[in-house]
Order: sequence, then C-alpha cells, then structure tokens
Amino acid sequence: MGDLLIIKTSEAEVQIFPEGGCICAYRLADGFDILRPVNNFENLNPLEASCFPLIPYSNRIKDGVFVFRGNSHAIPLNFGGHPHSIHGVGWQSIWQVVRQTENKVILELSYSGDDWPFAFDAYQTFTLDGACLRYDMEIRNMSDAPMPVGLGAHPYFQKYGEVYLTADAENVWMNNETCIPIERMRVPEAWDLKAGKNVDTLMCDHLFEPWRGSATIHWPKEKKSLELSASSDLDRLVVYAPKGEEFFCVEPVSHITDAFNLSEEGMPPSESGMRVLSKDERWSVWIQFDPI
Repeated sequence: MGDLLIIKTSEAEVQIFPEGGCICAYRLADGFDILRPVNNFENLNPLEASCFPLIPYSNRIKDGVFVFRGNSHAIPLNFGGHPHSIHGVGWQSIWQVVRQTENKVILELSYSGDDWPFAFDAYQTFTLDGACLRYDMEIRNMSDAPMPVGLGAHPYFQKYGEVYLTADAENVWMNNETCIPIERMRVPEAWDLKAGKNVDTLMCDHLFEPWRGSATIHWPKEKKSLELSASSDLDRLVVYAPKGEEFFCVEPVSHITDAFNLSEEGMPPSESGMRVLSKDERWSVWIQFDPI
C-alpha cells in the first residue's frame, strides 16, 4: 500500500489514495462523513472507496468494443463477470503525487497502457476551503490521433437513514438488463428529483439529463445538507441508489452511457456528450461539494 494523503482545514478533512486516484474519506470536523469512508486499506478496491475518477469515459462501453471514425477498438472487460467495460482506466491505475500542501493535493496519471488505445495525461486536484471540497480534473490527448473522451466522478454518499436528493433534470435514460441505454423518456413522477426524493424510494441506476449543474443532498435527522455543483460540461447526472445499501451515488458526468458507439451510429455529439480531443488538446472540468 502507498501513502495515504491527508488534506485538512479546521472544518473538514479529506483522505486521498494515489492507487486508483480515489478519495477515501471526506469528513467534517464534527465527525460527520459526507462520503462513505474506507475502513480497510489492505488491498483497497477503489469500488469500496469514497469517490473515484471516471477517466477517460464514464459508465459502460457495450461489450468492451467501440467504433470511432470507422476504426473498431476492443478494450478489456474490467468489472468481474460484467459484459461491458466500465468507468475508464483511471480508477484502476496508480497516480503520482505532483504536489501536496495542507489543503491541496494534485495527482497525475500519464497513461500509455494496453487497456485504452490512446495515450493521455490526466490531473486531479483536490482543494479544501473551509468545509468545501473542490475537485478539478484535466485530461490531455498525448496521442498523434484524435481521441474520444468523457469525464466524471463516482462519489459514494453515506445514507444515515433517511436522506433526500433534489436535482433539476427533465429526462432519464431507461436501460436494458445490463445497464445499456435503450430509450430516453420524461422523468416519471417516482424519479422526479426536482421535487426532492427520499433516496430509499428511488432504487435506480440511471442517467438523468440535462442536469443544470446543481443538486442538494439533505440528511434531516443529522440536520446536514450538501450542495453538489459542477462545471457546465458535466451536464448529466447518474444516480445509483441500490436497495438495501448504506450508500448511494450521485455522479456528475459529461456523456451518456456508451456514448462513443452511439455517436458512431449517428447520434450528434450534442446529444451523446462525446468529446473529441485533437493531439495535445486539453479539457478540464470541476465538481464542488459544499456543506451548507
């Protein structure tokens, strides 16, 4: 195990682990865990972390194959027995520490491995300002050819019993049995996040769009709330609220599931959210967690 990195202020503490480039705790000074904390660091699985990066794509690529500009690319199935590739390669890579101060950490990943057909550099910057955590991500195409790309983050929030999620989103993608999107529809009343919903009633793993870049999480018993906001390029929200678990996920992302294949099949990038970076081109986004 590598070194655990800790940044803190008088109001909060964040723990970061370079393996997987993941957050392992985001805790207020009174002991309230906003994100699910890691309790066992031996052989840490990023899927058990507080938050991990979605780089260079979010969610699933169908059957581990995507076509981009007429060329087919096969990538490993990286999620046990799941039939699709999932969440990119950043969460399964070891990041390097570029800089650490009392309230900031910068991580770097220079990727030219076998699990993604394009070389890239990526950066994550975690900054604590009081109790507010700002999370910046940047990616740069280091390949000679254009690269399709998406970005996002996968935070796991603590439930603490009853918890409510409010977000402004009009549509939701319905999935098949392996979470590949098949139809976009108006959000049904049961998932109308504009009205604020008890997370326990959602029981979903779906992408909502367009997201206006702001969501609120409220823990009434604990008298705690959090404003989640993101840059304009992260205009979609994946909500994963599994039944019977003590966590739920609210994931700001830049594109729909399987966006690269859907774009190749004719969906406009404005609808799929797929970005294309030319050689040496950079793209950055941010997410902010603001306890209120």
